[in-house]
Amino acid sequence: MIEAVEALLQYWGERCRGGLGSPGASGASPLAAAMQYGGMIPSSGRGSIGLAGAVDQVAEEVDAAIGTIKQAGLVQDRQLARAWRQAGHTSRPPFCLETQLVKLAMVRYLPDPIPTVAQQMRRVRIRSERTYHERVQQLHERVRAELERRAQLQRVQGGRRVA
Repeated sequence: MIEAVEALLQYWGERCRGGLGSPGASGASPLAAAMQYGGMIPSSGRGSIGLAGAVDQVAEEVDAAIGTIKQAGLVQDRQLARAWRQAGHTSRPPFCLETQLVKLAMVRYLPDPIPTVAQQMRRVRIRSERTYHERVQQLHERVRAELERRAQLQRVQGGRRVA
């Protein structure tokens, strides 16, 4: 576990729930917003409304990083589904690692109260606690890498915010 990323993800989850006395937090349900937008609300830039209506650049950056991971997962999931159907399977196709990591982030950081590890494992379809901890580590690594990539893009763009 990467402690700094864990703290950022916990902060993101709290802001998405409308906590921490967030200015501009709406009364909308985070679950309803997540369902409406397929799990993530796209960020459109500085001052945009995040998952639960909280306006916060740090939470927006984390939200955007998770959104990028989700988009990569959707591309892979489409390819998996196509291959799954071509192989003659009629059951639900498997999903990729990125999709599992996004689901883990949403189950681990967004609900209030936070589910137990066993409940998180069931919801994300992880069978062993060792794999669960590996997935948390992978989530942290991907979020950190995406946040670093976004920060580098902002430096290259001369400080202008890149959505």
